[in-house]
Parts: sequence; structure tokens; C-alpha cells
Amino acid sequence: MKKTKLDQRINNAFNTFFDDDRENSGEDRLSFVHDSALLASEPAAQFNNKGDRVVKFLKRAFLFLPGAFYLFFGTLTAFSFEFFRANPLSLLAAFAIGSFMTIFGIGSLKNPKHLAIPVSIVAVAIAAFWIFFAIGNLKFVFWYGIYFFPLALIAALLAKNLTDDKK
Repeated sequence: MKKTKLDQRINNAFNTFFDDDRENSGEDRLSFVHDSALLASEPAAQFNNKGDRVVKFLKRAFLFLPGAFYLFFGTLTAFSFEFFRANPLSLLAAFAIGSFMTIFGIGSLKNPKHLAIPVSIVAVAIAAFWIFFAIGNLKFVFWYGIYFFPLALIAALLAKNLTDDKK
């Protein structure tokens, strides 16, 4: 008796996948891809996907880019002019604001690994400062520092991709 039920289940499963009878296909059989009602996307779902892309673009345009700019040039300013004269609380507040803006722009506060995003921007700014310091021309830090800003953006995106890597 058990063997008969097992054989019936195997035959039903086999027939579900390999049966060419499309007229009698119902809820219990698999449909072809183009005819499947389950795979049809509703207009609300399409709008939601487009809305997600718009929100992602707005977050990157209005949170990440200004936050990265603020953090990059704030770091250059802090190391160039204000490091020994500035109030440590105001420097901490400036770094916190820039960090939160960049994390909210492309990362998530729920993932503590996303703290690597603002750290990478600060690291590129510190590297740019030390290059200008080695050259001996600190008055052009801001004029030529803008050339290092795209490198800071690339470093931030690479840091996000490395922390989100599932492997």
C-alpha cells in the first residue's frame, strides 16, 4: 500500500514537470512562463520598483554626495588649519554629521560594517593631506584637493561593496 502511494506521488510529480497537456493545466500543474498568472507583474509592483530606484538616486544625490564632500573637506580643514586650535567637540560633531550622511546615503546603520564607508573617505583625505604636506605646499590643499575627491567616492563605494560581499 505504501509503495503504491509513493509511486503515485512520483508519477504526479513527474507529470507536473513533463506533461505537455496545456488545456488541462490548472492550479496543481506548472504553467508555461509566458502564460503564468503568478509571474504577471502588477502596475503597483512596477511603480514600486521605479520608486525604489528614484529613492536610491535621491539618497545618493542629496545625502551621500554632500556628506562625502563635507567629510572629505572637513578632514582636510581639520588637518590643515584647525587640528591644534579647534574645539575637539566641534570636530567630533563635524565628523559625526558627515559620517551619518554618508552612511544614510549608501549604507545602513543596522550593519556596523558600513562604518568603513566614512572611514575610507577620511583615509583618502588624510592621504591627500600628507601628499600635499610632503610636497610642502599646504596653501593649495583645497585647490588641488578636489582632484582627490573622486578617489574618495570610489573608495567609499568599494568599501560598501566589500562589506556587503556575501562570500
